[in-house]
Amino acid sequence: MGKPVVGIFAQYSERDGRLMIGRDYFDALERAGAIPVLLPLFSDVADMEEILGKFDGFLFPGGPDVNPLLYGEETSAECGNIQPARDKLELSLLPAILRTQMPVFGICRGIQVMNIALGGTLFQDVDAEYGGSKGMGVGHYQKAGDAVQTHSVYVKKDTLLYDIVGKQKFFVNSFHHQAIKVPGEGILASAAAPDGVIEAVELKNHKFFLGVQWHPEHLYDCDRDMEKLWNAFVESCK
Repeated sequence: MGKPVVGIFAQYSERDGRLMIGRDYFDALERAGAIPVLLPLFSDVADMEEILGKFDGFLFPGGPDVNPLLYGEETSAECGNIQPARDKLELSLLPAILRTQMPVFGICRGIQVMNIALGGTLFQDVDAEYGGSKGMGVGHYQKAGDAVQTHSVYVKKDTLLYDIVGKQKFFVNSFHHQAIKVPGEGILASAAAPDGVIEAVELKNHKFFLGVQWHPEHLYDCDRDMEKLWNAFVESCK
């Protein structure tokens, strides 16, 4: 059996029209034993549906904010840039991917897309709407470098995430101003920051459906727990 092929949804630069992805996503997948392939930004979702069977799993990476209209809210002043074409592609394809039971791994924006696709909602800005209301505010958009871990997350037992890392607490980096507010249908919140912000979600009846709010692609070569995440995802794609 050859290496599994993982499709990565592309990040898009509006300034110069480029489709791209951070190298760390590719490096993490390759090190875990997968062949990463950057997907085009299809204007016709049906074209993408035709090639789903060519892949063994899908990665939903970070990126800009999702249009709040897609989860039933007006856009707040704190909401950032949105990219309708990317929203349409990712939200349209995720249900089709789920029907195939192919593994899905979401990072930062990815966890948010996964939640919205299943009917959930977001805090459009954590500081403005959530604001450490439980008295344990955490800096969710760190000023430190990409590979610096700045806060802890607490993992529920009897979850996929716990099975992978084998512990209830570890430390992550953090570069987000939005987060899950109401989990979507069937979504299990499997980890949270000390202030209660949801940091990981999964689906119990899916082969591998895991979204994380931090950026493990920056930590795969310096943290054993993050290496385990990538290895588990790629293994599920085989």
